[in-house]
Amino acid sequence: MSIPEQHRSYPLNAWFMACWADELASDRMLARTLLDRPLVLFRDADGVPAALDDMCPHRFAPLSRGRVRDGVVQCGYHGLQFDASGACLGNASAYSSFPPGTRVRSHKVVERHRVVWIWLGDEDSADPVLIPPLTRMPEPGGHENIGHYLHVHANWLLEIDNIMDLTHVHYLHLGSLGNESMRSGSMHVSERDGAVRAELVMPGTICPFGPLEGQLCDQWNNVEWHAPAAMILDFGAVPPGAPPIQDDGGYAFHIFTPETERTTHYFFGSSGSYGEEEAWMPKMIGELQNRVFLEEDNPMMEAIEERMAGRDFWDLKPAILSSDAAAVRVRRKIAKLCRQEARVPG
Repeated sequence: MSIPEQHRSYPLNAWFMACWADELASDRMLARTLLDRPLVLFRDADGVPAALDDMCPHRFAPLSRGRVRDGVVQCGYHGLQFDASGACLGNASAYSSFPPGTRVRSHKVVERHRVVWIWLGDEDSADPVLIPPLTRMPEPGGHENIGHYLHVHANWLLEIDNIMDLTHVHYLHLGSLGNESMRSGSMHVSERDGAVRAELVMPGTICPFGPLEGQLCDQWNNVEWHAPAAMILDFGAVPPGAPPIQDDGGYAFHIFTPETERTTHYFFGSSGSYGEEEAWMPKMIGELQNRVFLEEDNPMMEAIEERMAGRDFWDLKPAILSSDAAAVRVRRKIAKLCRQEARVPG
């Protein structure tokens, strides 16, 4: 059952990440609940991603319990077949007809930046121009740290708060991604073309990892949010006084999609692409990210979700710190999108 409009924390008229592109193969379906809607994702006969509601209109069996062949989904219960548009093509039975117009609801999907994006709202508003610009996503062909996924028992806005709050690194990730020296510095929050950006500059601090690990450096950690839930971090460190040159591999991607109001799909990776001589790098980076998220971020997010017990964030009257500026701005922009949808009839 879908969440009533007035109680949803997410907009529908937005491009959410459904899956990594390589999660879909020509002979395999992917069942995934997105925004409280059970869906089945697959590729049509031309290899183009498609998404249908995961429920056969005959006896309401999950289509994902069937099979896909040549871009046609066949229900595993009575064999009804559906194409990528959701139209019923019939079944193999010589004595079983079906009502004209039988179909499953289909949804707009676009494959871009190694991601399959889905639009679950008004189809006429589904403009691909609004897809988050993950142009720094590495192209396939080398060795890349891309394709990671975690399932989190916490509301998606808590996950966004966590990434937009650059200062939590110095506490929650003390000894892994952060240290006490990084608690000094300056932060600046800005907005351009709807994207919210927070920049944290930390001169004269100790580098926590990388080539300058344990050394005095000038470092930075910045994040930029693109609606509805794609965040790009750029980070780096240079010797004191050196120009702050951004490395092409120094970008990280954090993308969240609500599964339900209290569970979230978490997709992540980074921008580096490595040759054979550094083929070990993506595995090392991915293992570090997984360990940090599983052992530090996610336990805290899930503990917060448990304490909130489904209550509204603002109803709990949170004490807002100045360092929360970027996260609060993003929350307000998402709330505005939800309010705008609630005012539109139908």
